[in-house]
Amino acid sequence: MKRDFAYVLSLIVLMFSMVYLGFDRVTVRASDGIDPSKVFGIQMLWSDSMDVYDVAVSKDSNYIAVVNNTGLYYFESNNSSMRWWYPSGITLISVVVSADGEYVAVGDIGGRIYYFNSSRSAVGERVNATWRSRYLYGPVERGTLDISDDGEYVVVGGTGQILYYFAGCRARAGTDETETWLNNIYPSVNDYRTVHISPNGQYVAAGGYNTYATGFVTFYKNANNYTSPPTEPDWYAFSSINGSVLIRDLAVSDDGYAVAAVDGNHTLHYWANATNLSGDPNATWTNPADSSVDFSHVDMSADGNSVVAGSYTLTSLHFWANARNRQGTQTEDWVRLESIYVGDVAISDNGGIIAVSAYNSSSATPNQACFFKSNGDLIRMFPLNNSGLVSIAGNGRIASAAGPTFDSLYVFEVLQDSTPPLIENVYQVPVNSSVYPSDSVMVFANITDDNGVKQATLNYTYTNSSGTFSGLVTMQNLEGTAYNGTIPQFSYLTDVTYVIVAEDNFSNINTTEEMGQTYTYQVIPEFPSQIILAALATATLTAIALRKKNRLHNGKLKK
Repeated sequence: MKRDFAYVLSLIVLMFSMVYLGFDRVTVRASDGIDPSKVFGIQMLWSDSMDVYDVAVSKDSNYIAVVNNTGLYYFESNNSSMRWWYPSGITLISVVVSADGEYVAVGDIGGRIYYFNSSRSAVGERVNATWRSRYLYGPVERGTLDISDDGEYVVVGGTGQILYYFAGCRARAGTDETETWLNNIYPSVNDYRTVHISPNGQYVAAGGYNTYATGFVTFYKNANNYTSPPTEPDWYAFSSINGSVLIRDLAVSDDGYAVAAVDGNHTLHYWANATNLSGDPNATWTNPADSSVDFSHVDMSADGNSVVAGSYTLTSLHFWANARNRQGTQTEDWVRLESIYVGDVAISDNGGIIAVSAYNSSSATPNQACFFKSNGDLIRMFPLNNSGLVSIAGNGRIASAAGPTFDSLYVFEVLQDSTPPLIENVYQVPVNSSVYPSDSVMVFANITDDNGVKQATLNYTYTNSSGTFSGLVTMQNLEGTAYNGTIPQFSYLTDVTYVIVAEDNFSNINTTEEMGQTYTYQVIPEFPSQIILAALATATLTAIALRKKNRLHNGKLKK
């Protein structure tokens, strides 16, 4: 009988414990992820005290090649120790690298290009290039040498009146390799000042000035398919550029759809649908700058939809979004670095990050490397010894600034936040097994993020006899990492499901549902305290009656 009494009391104690003391705690961890657009800062990885005449960062951001008057130097982007080098014995003035860093081409002041295979595995001094071109009749200057993403094609200008195209570059070997084709017939070119090749080698654009002292842009849409020299390009724009003495810089979109160029007369030109143009086409749209701006450099995103240009002869940095859909005379979306000279510009493939070399004559440290987002926000500005040149990886993760003076090679990493907030220690009061119609449910969680939690919400759905509905509660930051939200009261037999959604300051989102945790409860009938006391009294009286009955029974047996 003592066992019966103890059992009843145990049930009552357990019931009260479940109502008042139980908490259901669960830890939920955020998932990993990488999103290159979620930038929150820039850090300098390393620098090197060398002169730099040109610098190139591989599109995958893993490798950097630089040239100067002593040779070619090849680095892993995260390591300041030189991986390999080529002491040329002649001044090298231009360098390009394939997307994965495996192939490197350089141009020298004497009129030749040098090509290197196996760049990622090479170590130490390299005595010879994989192959060398024949004499090309003039210096291969910075901006007049380009390479396809796979290293198979190389285009060369800048040596005078001839444009050279090399195909099958990865299989070549020798010391006087000849070009696959060249163009020295049409148009009446006086000098190629800038060239660009598409990632697949199919599209080539070039610019400079012709024998009429007018700037021009020329375009080839099947450059990798010519088996003999083309007699003329697919189109040659010069009439609309008349009055400008030259084209200073240009860029081509990956698909060949767009060509952007800046001339010597304060104007940016943009040709859309470039693969279908012919003759002497006018630009689809232009941005005639005022007399305070003289564009010197231009670059565009891989899709041609974002364009950036700067000026080193006058001042300022300019940006155009939605470039593929513009027509006529256009103004830029934003201007930055007013009254500051822009030495060079580069933009990531997605258009999200812009690297700029700048010179601020009014600053105690006039040479600067500046980094912007596509909306014009300055990420960070670094004072440098010299930074006339910039290059940025296609994914925007690594950038380099450099210049032709001592102590002027700098490598930067773009810091990205792709980690969503951490959600842990989730629990509710009252617990899910003891929610009555009179109860609001308080949900608690610890939410953390290295760069700050922007907001946390409690999303819930509830189902009753009328259907299924949803609601949302903004959780409040109680203190530190503690957050709380309250779900309102619901009627008897309502089923409730809820998840926590947390977002950080860089739009990374995590939910408890994504981590396999959803929380549910059902509203149970009200169990008033009077009934609880009556049940306790009844149970106690029953136990006493049973005890007395047992004693009487035992007494009768003794008689």
